[in-house]
Amino acid sequence: MKNAYLRFFKKYTMKKIICAFVLIISCFSFATAQNYNIQLASNYVYSGGVALANIGGYVDSLGNEYALVGTSQGLSIMDVSVPAVPIQRFLVPGPISDWREVKTYRHFAYVTTEGGGGLTVIDLNDLPGNVSYHQYTGDGIIAGQLDVIHSLHCDTATGYLYLYGSNINSGVPLFLNLNLDPYNPQYAGRYIYPTGGNIAYVHDGYVQNDTAYFCHVFGGFFSVVDVSNKANPVLLTTQSTPGSFTHNCWLSDDHHTLFTTDEIPNSNLTAYDVTNLTNIDELSRFKTDPGSNSIVHNTHILNDYAVTSWYTEGVVIVDVARPRNPIEVGKYDTYPASNSGNFNGDWGVYPYLPSGNLVVSDIDNGLFILTPTYVRGCYLEGVVIDSLTGTALNGVMIQVLTANNSSRISDISGGYRTGTAVAGNYNVQFSKTGYYSKTISGVSLANGILTLLNVQLVCINCVSLSGQVIETGTNNPVSGATVVLNSASGPQVLTSDGTGNFSVPNLVTGSYDIVAGEWGYRTTCLNQTLNSGSSPLIIALDKGYYDDFSLDFGWTASSLATNNWVRAVPVATTDNGATANPGADVNTDCINYCYVTDNGGGGPFAHDVDPADGKVTLTSPVFDLSTYAHPELHYYRWFYDANNTNGSPNDTMVVLLTNGITTVTLETLTPSSTGNGTWLYKSWNVMNHLTANNNMQLIVRIWDASPGNVVEGGFDKFEVVDAGVGISETAASVTSLDVFPNPAKGIAEVTYHVKDFNNARILVSDIAGREVELIPLKGSEGKIFIGEKFKAGIYFITLLDDNKNKQVLKLVKTE
Repeated sequence: MKNAYLRFFKKYTMKKIICAFVLIISCFSFATAQNYNIQLASNYVYSGGVALANIGGYVDSLGNEYALVGTSQGLSIMDVSVPAVPIQRFLVPGPISDWREVKTYRHFAYVTTEGGGGLTVIDLNDLPGNVSYHQYTGDGIIAGQLDVIHSLHCDTATGYLYLYGSNINSGVPLFLNLNLDPYNPQYAGRYIYPTGGNIAYVHDGYVQNDTAYFCHVFGGFFSVVDVSNKANPVLLTTQSTPGSFTHNCWLSDDHHTLFTTDEIPNSNLTAYDVTNLTNIDELSRFKTDPGSNSIVHNTHILNDYAVTSWYTEGVVIVDVARPRNPIEVGKYDTYPASNSGNFNGDWGVYPYLPSGNLVVSDIDNGLFILTPTYVRGCYLEGVVIDSLTGTALNGVMIQVLTANNSSRISDISGGYRTGTAVAGNYNVQFSKTGYYSKTISGVSLANGILTLLNVQLVCINCVSLSGQVIETGTNNPVSGATVVLNSASGPQVLTSDGTGNFSVPNLVTGSYDIVAGEWGYRTTCLNQTLNSGSSPLIIALDKGYYDDFSLDFGWTASSLATNNWVRAVPVATTDNGATANPGADVNTDCINYCYVTDNGGGGPFAHDVDPADGKVTLTSPVFDLSTYAHPELHYYRWFYDANNTNGSPNDTMVVLLTNGITTVTLETLTPSSTGNGTWLYKSWNVMNHLTANNNMQLIVRIWDASPGNVVEGGFDKFEVVDAGVGISETAASVTSLDVFPNPAKGIAEVTYHVKDFNNARILVSDIAGREVELIPLKGSEGKIFIGEKFKAGIYFITLLDDNKNKQVLKLVKTE
C-alpha cells in the first residue's frame, strides 16, 4: 500500500458501517456475474468505520486457522477454522493508522505500521487461549530509534526479518536476526543503495536464501542484492518496471521468475526471468481488466498461481505456470461499487492456509473468506506469418472469441500467446492492418494443455517492391546498407545485397517513412507512398561519415558500472524540476533515436550512471579520414550532474578522439560546464589535435566519481565533414539550430550556430507565415529563450544571415 510519502494519492472516503462485529453474508449486493472459480464463504464487517490494511495467516498447534488482519486500530486475530463463521479472538492494539502489515515466523507475528511505536512482536504459541506481545524499537546501534515502519518480509529459510520504509536512513531495508530469540529480534545490518537519497527508500521486498529483491518505489525499479553478509550487502543488478513505481514483488516457487506490481492506475502484473542476473528478461505483462484503469497492489505466488489483490477489481488468480503466457483463471470482486483507478477495495490476500481458503482484507468492506478452485489455463500459442513470403507478422491481434480477457498481440517474431480459463471449442480471430482477417473455427482448448496454432494471413492490395541503394555521384551500388520501411502495419527491415539491390515480394500499399544508411555514408530519410504503380525505389546515399542513430551502425557500449549507454528514444527524468535525462533527441535528424545512459525513466537516481566510481564508455566504429584534406568533427552531447545527500557533484563527461596510436581529449565536462542539462552542438578541427588516418574512433565516457550523484549523458548526430582551410573550432562550418523542449508548454530554449556571422537573426513566424518575433543575434553561437507569451499553436523558427545561410525548425507550443 502507499507509504507515508504518498498519502496524497489516497482518494477513498471510509464508509460508516453500521454492522457491528457480526457475520455479514449479504450486507452488500455483490456482482457475482464476473466472479468465477472463487466462492464466498463469509464476509465479516468491522463496526465503527474500522478500515482494513494488509493481511496474513497462521495455524496453531491444534490446526486452527487464523486470519491476521491489519486494521486501522491494531491487529485483529480472526479464527477462520469454520470459514462460514469467523470469530475475532483478539485485537492487539496499536496506533491509529491506515497502514498495517504483518508477517509470521514460527509461532510469532511481526506487525508494522506508519502510526509509529516500532515493531509489534506477538507470541501466538498459546492460541486459541491467549497471546502476548511487546514493542521492539531497536537494539544495538539503532536502540530506541525504530518508530515508523511501512512493510516487512521474513526469509524463513535463514531466519531473518527485513523491515522496509522505516524512519531510519530514509527507509532503507533493515535486517533483524530472529534465530537466537524470535521474540526479541537483534539488529544485524542494513542496505543503502549507492546513490542514497529518496531512491534508496525501499517500499517492499522479497528475500529467499539471502538473495533479496528490493522494490525502490520512487526509483521505479527493483534491485537484486546479496545479503548473505549482513554487514556488507552487495548489489548484483537492477531492473526497471513498466510503471516506474515498483511496489511489491514475489518469487516463483522454482526461483526462476520474479513477479512485480506497480501501484499506479492501469498497471500490470509483470514477470521477469531472473535465472541470469546479468541479463534479466521481461517475460510478460498482465492486466485483469484492460481499460478499467484499475491499480494492482500485492501479489503472492502459490504453486505457479499469482494470487493478487487488485484494489477495486478484488482478488485475481492468474495461472503463471507458463510465465510468458499468464492466463486469468479466477476472480472475486470484493468491491463491486466500481472498477476504477481509485484506492478502494482489496488491499491484501493471503493464500497459504492449509485449507486452501483465501483470507482477504478489503479496505472498505471488511474481511472476506473465499474458497478458490484452482484450474490451469487453456494455453493457445503459435506464430503468424505472411502467406506469400513467410515473413513473421508482428502487431497481429489474436482474440479467443467469447472468452474473457483473451486478446493478445503478436510480437516481432510473429509469436503470440493467449488462452482462457474454461475448456471448450472456440473461434479464434486473427487481424492486422493491411491483411484480411482470419477466423479459425472449432479450436479445442483444454485446461493445462498447450494448443499450437500457426496461421498465415493474406495481404490486401500487396505489391512487390524492388529497389537499389547507390552512392551519390558515382551511382556505384552500396552493399550491406540497411533500409527500414515504417508504416502503420509495422517496420520492415531490409539489407541491400552485393549489387545494392533489395526487394519486398509482399508489401502492404500505403504511406511509408523510409530510412536508409550505412556506415561511411550519410543516412537519408524520406516519406513515400508505395503502391502498384510505384517505380523501383532508388535510394542515393552521400559519401561521408554520419550517424544520427536512426539505424544501428555498431557503436559499442562498455561499462564498469550499471546503467550503460543504450541506443533508444530517450525517456525524460527530472531532478527537482531540472531535466536530467533528455526527453527528446536532437530534432533535426531522421527519427527520434540517440544514445543515452540507460533509459528507464522513473526518478532521477533510478537510471543514471551507477555505482560511484563507475564508468560507462561509448565507442564509435572505425572511420577513415586519410583522404580528408581538412576533416572536421561535429556532434551534439548532453551532460547532467547534480548533487544529492552524498555531497557536491564531482562527476565528468569526457570526449576522446583516437587514431589508434594517439588518443587526445577533445573536451572534459564538469558540473560547472556551460549548458549542462541541454543538447549542445560541438565542432572540432581534427588536424588541430592529431594526425588523421584510416583508424579513427570517437570515445565518449561518463564517470560517476565517489560519492555517487545524479549523472546522465546523451550523444547524438555525429558527423565528419571536409571543411575549408582555417575553419575555427569556435564556429560551426554549417548553420545549426535546435529547439528544446519541443513541444513546449512554457519557454523554449533555442540554441544556434552560424557559419559566417553577418547580421544573423532568428525569425519566429506563425503557421500562416506572419512574423511573430524577430530577434537579432549577438554572436555566431549561443542561445535565446522564446515562447513565454506565445499562444498554443505551431510556429516556425528560422535562422537567417546575410550570406543566405538558412535553417528552419517547427516549434509546437501547448497550453
